[in-house]
Amino acid sequence: MNKTIAIIGITAIGIIIVAKHLLSSEEKVVIPELQKPNWRAQMHITNENYVPYIDQYSIIRDTDTLGGAFRKYYSKYIDYIAPNGKPIRILAQDKVTDSQVLYAYSLLEFYLKNLGKDVANKMADNDAILVMPNGADRDGNTSEKALIGQPQFQDETANVGSQWYMENDYTHRDSTYEEVFHLVHGFGIGMVTDQRMPGGAPELAHKIYVAQQNAVPTDRKLWGKEGLWLLGMDEDSLTEWENEPGTLESEYIISVIDAYYGNWEAFDGGGALFGEYIAKTRDEVAEKDPMGYELITSFLPEYINTFIPVDTNFTGTFNMNYDSNQPYTFKSQYLQHLILQGQNAVNIIGNEQDNIFMGNAGINKIDGGKGKNVVQLRGMSSEYSTTTNDGVVTVRDTVANRDGELILTNIQTLRFIDKDITQH
Repeated sequence: MNKTIAIIGITAIGIIIVAKHLLSSEEKVVIPELQKPNWRAQMHITNENYVPYIDQYSIIRDTDTLGGAFRKYYSKYIDYIAPNGKPIRILAQDKVTDSQVLYAYSLLEFYLKNLGKDVANKMADNDAILVMPNGADRDGNTSEKALIGQPQFQDETANVGSQWYMENDYTHRDSTYEEVFHLVHGFGIGMVTDQRMPGGAPELAHKIYVAQQNAVPTDRKLWGKEGLWLLGMDEDSLTEWENEPGTLESEYIISVIDAYYGNWEAFDGGGALFGEYIAKTRDEVAEKDPMGYELITSFLPEYINTFIPVDTNFTGTFNMNYDSNQPYTFKSQYLQHLILQGQNAVNIIGNEQDNIFMGNAGINKIDGGKGKNVVQLRGMSSEYSTTTNDGVVTVRDTVANRDGELILTNIQTLRFIDKDITQH
């Protein structure tokens, strides 16, 4: 602190701004812990079908016990517990919303659910950490000392239901699929060209490497000009990626993932990642990069099969079916299970999958669509009233600020913490 004050005293205005950034990045903002309501603190699940979920009460808002740089730079964290009992930690600064933190966690859970315990355990053994700093990458506001893990910046986390997500705002393009998979790839799967971190899925690592090699011309002089990937990149960037162990493997596979799950279909241009990858839709991946398509379908499912939180501030109707007039559905069509947050009135239109929905504390209208659909609630069956009128089921929670009121169609099962109730 004294050193910074001395700098301010003898330098020009431009350095004062830098000093301000240094101060803000050196000192975390302490945020108060959320008080768990009684229903959440005393929750006892006896229904074997009940699907565990995370919410804002799962986030720990005290990093003092973590010590070191965690304590100094970050305000809150959440742990994913691997099968071996060790944590994979996600740390966030104060401006990162709870919805953004939960979104990052949910994508980590998605990858690990489908990759298996060996990858999760290897990540935990390798001390994998995702950090979520305020602002954007390279904006000058984050101390290098704070980047103590794989970074996923606030301004690049376009979580489901946020304004950036709904508007397909590529100035805040969602890099969460990318950065979370970088973490999983580097610390859990392993890489062929970077042996510094032992991986838990060497066969998959080799498949990724082979597909990446296939995506670029064998003639190095043609990189950036021909092939399936690296298109339009300048020579300096190509050389940098080529010389960094593991970078080519990790950057290729996230291009495939981003296109496969619809993150670039709304982009006004050719190809994912601002044109670096030849395909920007699932069908185009299958057509133009069949090896990449075969690769991704060998270890990830067609739909995101874990709970994905919808942003707390979202209101209105969220559609999970492809609609060319609603470009956000180019992404939302691949979601399977949704959990609402907050108290806003939100409607959901489910897709053809077997969906699981969780409402919020407001009034939610949920049409499950096709499939065998479940609405999961946060309490005992005896704590709710249920009425049926012309095929519409209304469920009202008698506990305040929990599940609110749900107006349901095409829902086959109500799932409580003590039992399932089938709807006829």
